[in-house]
Amino acid sequence: MFKRANYLTYLGFKLFSKEIEKKKYKYFELDRNLKKAMIEMPPEMYVATAKMFSFLFGIIGALLGLIFAIILVNIVGVPPLFGVTIPEEYANIWMFYRPFVYAGILSILITLALYYLGGFLFAIYPATVISDRKSKIDRTLPHAITFMLSLSRGGMNLVQIFKALADNHEVYGEISKEASRILWEVEGLGKDLRTALVDAIEISPSQNLREFLHGLVTIIDSGGDITRYFEERAEFYFERARQDQKSFLEFLALMAETYVTALVAGPLFLIIIQTVMSVIGQPNDVAIFSIIYLVIPIGSFMFAMVVKLLTPAEAGKAPLLRERYIYIPKAKDLDLEKSKDIQRKVKLRARLKKLKNPISLLLENPEYAFVISVPLAFIIMLYGILINPYITGMDFKYWLFKIDDYIFISLIVALAPFVLFYELSRRNVRVYMRLTPIFLNKLASANESGMSIYRAITMLAKTDTSPLRKEIRKIRSNLEWGVSLGDALVRFANRLRIFEVSRTIALLNESLKSSGNVTDVLTTSAKDATSAELLRRERATNMFAYVIIIYIAFFVFIGIVYVIASTFLSTLAEAAAKVQSTGGQLSILQSVDVVTYRNVFMHAAVFQGLFGGIVAGVMGEGSISSGLKHSLIMVLIAYVTFSVLLGYEMI
Repeated sequence: MFKRANYLTYLGFKLFSKEIEKKKYKYFELDRNLKKAMIEMPPEMYVATAKMFSFLFGIIGALLGLIFAIILVNIVGVPPLFGVTIPEEYANIWMFYRPFVYAGILSILITLALYYLGGFLFAIYPATVISDRKSKIDRTLPHAITFMLSLSRGGMNLVQIFKALADNHEVYGEISKEASRILWEVEGLGKDLRTALVDAIEISPSQNLREFLHGLVTIIDSGGDITRYFEERAEFYFERARQDQKSFLEFLALMAETYVTALVAGPLFLIIIQTVMSVIGQPNDVAIFSIIYLVIPIGSFMFAMVVKLLTPAEAGKAPLLRERYIYIPKAKDLDLEKSKDIQRKVKLRARLKKLKNPISLLLENPEYAFVISVPLAFIIMLYGILINPYITGMDFKYWLFKIDDYIFISLIVALAPFVLFYELSRRNVRVYMRLTPIFLNKLASANESGMSIYRAITMLAKTDTSPLRKEIRKIRSNLEWGVSLGDALVRFANRLRIFEVSRTIALLNESLKSSGNVTDVLTTSAKDATSAELLRRERATNMFAYVIIIYIAFFVFIGIVYVIASTFLSTLAEAAAKVQSTGGQLSILQSVDVVTYRNVFMHAAVFQGLFGGIVAGVMGEGSISSGLKHSLIMVLIAYVTFSVLLGYEMI
């Protein structure tokens, strides 16, 4: 997919331009969607790209169809004609041409399927981008309005406010792009601000943003108080964010019940049914293996992905903010070779500094732990395979039962380091998110009492006892070395890399440039950070209940599975042994493979823990990475319960 024209676009337009021009009247809605999605192509060029890709997909489909046709004719075999009787004189002709007919039909079907798939993907792509932009705008809108409120209080006019909003694209993302589009129409096309806002209302992907801009146009027409409007809208959208979060939490309650019913109780019920069927002499190993090795893992993972996609959350790390006052040497003083050499040395020094402190590097990038843990886990698994080699003719499942301990231990070894460093880094993030509003409020109180910002930071660096004290001291050190307050705060945000902190610092910096009332700026910034923190804590508190529900469901699952494996099957095996020792026959017990069932039940418990933990993390914190700690805990509980604490000898 492309957002800009490319070589294939121009080639497609040359090939299909006449056909496209004939249907130009049909592209009005597509034109609006492309503008909403900010896809920088006119509709005719986009349609040309779609047709070109459909054509390429069709060629690929023809090749795949040919390959599958050859496989069908030479390997799989051609199916009969559904029992239709053919006259004898035509039967030989049909038998000769039948492979070619089936091969041709298969090739044509695959070609058409991929051809229309290419067109379908391009048809839905703008709607997908629009939906993504809408969710990002709605999530950031309350903070953007608070940003505009603070600048308005400092005396900036609307054009300057939109310019500042567009300039902080690292923090405000899609809203900054909308502001840039408004600014371009004003400064680049010469439109007045009201007309630019009306145009933005027509093509904005977010209903909330359209409502906000429509109200702003009304205020401009009536000559109302824009600052007061920003203040009222900021409170309104924060309240709407709380309501949206409440609706999302209700949705999560439904999803939690669905998960417990469909992917915990459902498989458990089917496992019990299949066990009973085995006891009465009608085993179905394929069914029970499908439940344990396919339904539980794939179903749970797909469920987690659906919840993840529907969860409103920031993606990735917070952006790096730009320092505003950087010395740029004059062209005549600039030696390019020397400059490149200095840049290489700086980068090398930064890398060596990180390598000298690997713990700090792993805390900053927990995924690097996999570089060590995954090879170690692979070595453990390889060791298990080497001491228990597979011998030709051996029953594969019994060989698997011999090495499964090494597989589970490898899984634990692979996850444990990442979970440790990830949770340590998240703990620091939560602490800093909680303390940043307090820090800003302290600065505001000190400034209100007549103390300058520099003196207030110096005082807090000496008196503050919170975990944020180290960062406050770094801010003070930057100020002592002559760094501006704005850049010192930017460096503070870039060290933490937390979305809420970066947003707050961007707001604070722009507000300080526009307003002389530092106390109001600090108070507004602290209020914005506090609102975000309250929303986060409210969500975390409510979501914790769903994590508990998943843990309870997991304990119920392994409890019942263990009782079936250790008590039910053992009792039946003992009864069968007693009957056989007396020379009798108990046919309904002869088909029960106790060893197999015990092992697959342990696997079921481990899989339920592994994938149930991922679901718990997505529902509790909106992150698969956060779910790995639950997976590790549950896998340990399941494995230790079956293999160690209860002395469970599997094979």
